[in-house]
Amino acid sequence: MMKKGGKAQVWYTDFMIGILIFSIVLVTYFYYTEQTSNSEENTVNNLIIESKAITNQLLSTGYPINWTSNNVSTVGLTDGNYRINNNKLASFNSWSYSERKEKLHTTKQYYFYLEYLNGTRYNKLCTDPPACNDWNTSEYLVQDSRVAIHNSKIIRMVIYVYQKS
Repeated sequence: MMKKGGKAQVWYTDFMIGILIFSIVLVTYFYYTEQTSNSEENTVNNLIIESKAITNQLLSTGYPINWTSNNVSTVGLTDGNYRINNNKLASFNSWSYSERKEKLHTTKQYYFYLEYLNGTRYNKLCTDPPACNDWNTSEYLVQDSRVAIHNSKIIRMVIYVYQKS
């Protein structure tokens, strides 16, 4: 003969095992979610830092101050007073996307253009597919814009720095 409490003890053991498995799954889920969130936050923060570094560099005179394509160490597009130097801009525009990326000392993908304050874009460097197409479908995207002067007009220097995944 079986004791009356036998079935209840089996049910109680099953219940406790179920609670244990559920707890492990729940803790694993929240741990993974927290790690993913931190990872995404770090990625975005790194892109923000990179975008600010690039725009700071582009608004500088560069090094050497009157650099040319042959001797540039650090790209800067201005005269030091937020005025775009046409010779530097022409040199910058003459390089391929990968050359510009290398001379900007970045490993991140970017999209760069200049625009008048009324929104009319010029100097869109859209001859290279990565710069034209990939930024608007990226998973992580940050923008930084700065104001400068070009040909006696106030312009906005805009850069998107992005990462696909």
